[in-house]
Amino acid sequence: MNAILSMDYSITQQSHQGGRDYNEDRTAIFEKDGTLLLVLGDGLGGHAGGEIASQALIDSMADSFNKADDAQLDNPDQFLMMSINIAHHAVHRNAVNHGFKIDSPKTTCVACLIRNGVAVWGHSGDSRLYIINKRDINFVTKDHVSIKPGREHNSPINRCVGGSEPPKPEISKPYKIEDGDIIFIGSDGAWANFNPEDLIEYVDPEHPNLGLDNLLQRLEGRNKAPSDNLSVVLFYWGIKQLDNPDINDHENVATIAKNSNDNQNGTKPKEVVKFDMENLDSAILEIESFISEIDSKL
Repeated sequence: MNAILSMDYSITQQSHQGGRDYNEDRTAIFEKDGTLLLVLGDGLGGHAGGEIASQALIDSMADSFNKADDAQLDNPDQFLMMSINIAHHAVHRNAVNHGFKIDSPKTTCVACLIRNGVAVWGHSGDSRLYIINKRDINFVTKDHVSIKPGREHNSPINRCVGGSEPPKPEISKPYKIEDGDIIFIGSDGAWANFNPEDLIEYVDPEHPNLGLDNLLQRLEGRNKAPSDNLSVVLFYWGIKQLDNPDINDHENVATIAKNSNDNQNGTKPKEVVKFDMENLDSAILEIESFISEIDSKL
């Protein structure tokens, strides 16, 4: 077992409904044994059941993270590829359970695993991950969209979790986090009018839970009305947080739902079942066969 480095960081998450009738965004922060998993999903509003898809993504990623052992988390690229593909099939199952067509509920995905001071992320769709230091953007993910002339600012997504096509997540190379680095993960409603100076103006790194709400209100005001949903997961490296971080929480529309590791009723937690990456292909084929059988009966 590799030793887990101690680390100072601050972290928060927020989701605003904006001017939409529903909030189809979901965010989550999970932690165990010094390893963090940050997840954001933006349900595709042009398809039925966007919130079903984004919630299924969050729940499935939490389950995969809870079941992963040290050896699996030491291979973050494999873990992210596997867990995002498993979430893809979880969206299918939830679609059927809620009476939707199997190819309808869809969501973007950004998932970032932080372990021993190294970050690796995977994304599918047009939700973004930024690496920011001071006022400079050092990196930003590339949107998975099909750009058409005259629609550069409203291009359709060509990758997502859920739907008839596989998610094909783009997995990053390992990134060694440096002091002062900020990881900003946002849905398109949040990044549309965002700039790094906003973090300095609105968010106190030691108390990010308060500042991020102000930032999202400001970003909503900049968006064309009615504003899309706005959601952010924000991580500061090398900063000690002075308020309570939202660890092992899902950011839902109205309430916070604890993940399955929490023991709120005083009962003994269920034994965690490990998954085996070597069996990924056969597991996915089995799931696809099950889904195809259901789909043929609809």
